[in-house]
Amino acid sequence: MIYRCATLAGASPAATDVARYTGNSPVAQSSRDRLRARRQAIAARRRRLIIPLIVAALLAVAVLFWLSRPRQAVAPQLAAPSAQALIQAGAPTAPPAVAPTPSGPAQFFHDQRLTYAPGFYVPEVQAFLDAQPGPLKTFSTPVGDRSHSFAEIVVGQSLYYSLNPQVVLALLESQAGLLSAERPSQQQLDWAMGYRTKDAKPGEDKLRGLTAQVRWAVRQLLYARRDFAAYPPLVFQDGTQSPAPAGWELSRYALARALAPATTPDQLDQRLMAFAATYTRLFGDPRPAPEDWPAPAAPFLSWPLEKPARITSFFDHDGPFLGRSGGTFSYWGRNEPDLSYDGHDGWDYASAFEPALAAAAGTVVFAGNADDNCATTAVVLDHGNGYRTLYWHLSSANVANGQQVGAGDALGITGASGCAFGPHLHLGVQYLGRSTDPYGYCGATADPWAQNPAGSASRWLWQDRPSPCGPPPAGALLVDTASPGFSNKGIWQTAPFGYGGDALFTRSVGEQPAAAATATPAATPLAPTVLAPTASASYRPQLTAGRYRVLAYIPYVLNGLDDAIGVTYRVTHAGGTSARSVDLQLHANEWLDLGTYEFAPGSAAVEIGNRAEFADQGVWADAVLWLPVEQ
Repeated sequence: MIYRCATLAGASPAATDVARYTGNSPVAQSSRDRLRARRQAIAARRRRLIIPLIVAALLAVAVLFWLSRPRQAVAPQLAAPSAQALIQAGAPTAPPAVAPTPSGPAQFFHDQRLTYAPGFYVPEVQAFLDAQPGPLKTFSTPVGDRSHSFAEIVVGQSLYYSLNPQVVLALLESQAGLLSAERPSQQQLDWAMGYRTKDAKPGEDKLRGLTAQVRWAVRQLLYARRDFAAYPPLVFQDGTQSPAPAGWELSRYALARALAPATTPDQLDQRLMAFAATYTRLFGDPRPAPEDWPAPAAPFLSWPLEKPARITSFFDHDGPFLGRSGGTFSYWGRNEPDLSYDGHDGWDYASAFEPALAAAAGTVVFAGNADDNCATTAVVLDHGNGYRTLYWHLSSANVANGQQVGAGDALGITGASGCAFGPHLHLGVQYLGRSTDPYGYCGATADPWAQNPAGSASRWLWQDRPSPCGPPPAGALLVDTASPGFSNKGIWQTAPFGYGGDALFTRSVGEQPAAAATATPAATPLAPTVLAPTASASYRPQLTAGRYRVLAYIPYVLNGLDDAIGVTYRVTHAGGTSARSVDLQLHANEWLDLGTYEFAPGSAAVEIGNRAEFADQGVWADAVLWLPVEQ
């Protein structure tokens, strides 16, 4: 629905916007009067015809009833599920590859539009600002060691906090007129969103200034989405609190949370309507459900570094809002108090000053310093399929806005910029503007992030390796610890995570004593047993002759032992036996690539023992996969 009406003479842009949005203009009122009279005349004619039509309809139904006697329907026989279907029935499944079902129009502002506007990045924001009378088109400010335009500031904040940048621009116009006012006052710029706090010292208010006001607004919108399930009261300019009306949509509540600190309870509805009308004038009606946004993608990402790296932080499915809720709810469906770190919205890979690679082909939509109070050097790619990947804490960015990159292209150098503890790559993935876990979800219970009104369903997105909780790829041969082709010697213990649900581990034997474990689980400790000196595991598939890539899955489990360094895998193939020494810490939670070989039937095998560089570390036995390679 598009709102059209004449501009009210002498009215402010905000007042005119409200008139357009609500229809309360003289033109709209006279139009409604004519429409009401026309409807009354039509209703009168309908009443004169209604009784004969009802009688005719009843007679027609009676005739049809006697002419057509219904026969008793026989229920179709459903085929019994196969044994394979029964086995997989309880296994976690990936979300279907279909577009999100439109939820219908919203009463105020559609929730999906709060977090996403397709194709609206720095060039588009700058072009929009260039067309406005206001001065934001030429505004620039230093962020860290760079000077950023206002378009870059808005896009950087919006990407970091999962927000539609059009919302920020509409707030600036409805609150301070900064788009339409050719020469706004310094007061309008200093208090652009209307947020004020008492100065600790004159002129030192932390909220004073355009960028501080924008940062405050986007954070309020983030906190509102985080807190929506709890529905805390609104806090107003004078410090008073008032509960939000029951039944508000997520977007209405979030925008009210952002506007309340700048107004009074009796003025909040007026501020909300002014914002909605301003947004409609600038960007179109925000209420209809999106109908042409991309469906969830098939796996398309690849490893974002040149070599394996240790995972230091997981995606938290219990609200990745950079807050604290008592642990990290991993994609395995368990809350782990000692799994780093609570509220994390991506994955961290230990990497010190090495190239960060594009996980897929795409367009650079941000390259610079994201202003999260820490000037984090970042690159963000849009992949043209509804997904974005975010590369955070870089020491330098080597690409520019608008640049096209291919999968595996270097984007910058990893580091520890911004609010980082030690050098690493933070990889975030967003689908339609909302954070999503590229490792999917493997829990037996429902994914809390998918059920969150502000959340998103997660699916496995890595094209270069299979999901640990999905079926093997077509044509692949899998030997797991419960398969007929698996055997082991010595004492092994069971861990609750791994391919297909669990894995085995044993204690290493080595020449040097191990240091203390870096992490010990606080919940459900596994209490590793002091084991016999030697242990081994063997995998023997029944395969046909051919060329195969061999992968071994290494689970990530806090079992009281550091993963072993210097563990040897031996692969028996048609050309003999190849050995590879591995640091399991670099491959935990991933598939270890053991190489590609020619195999002959009856002799293929993978073997692992518990000898390592250090004693008393963890050695894992989980699934091994043979992937056929086309000649």
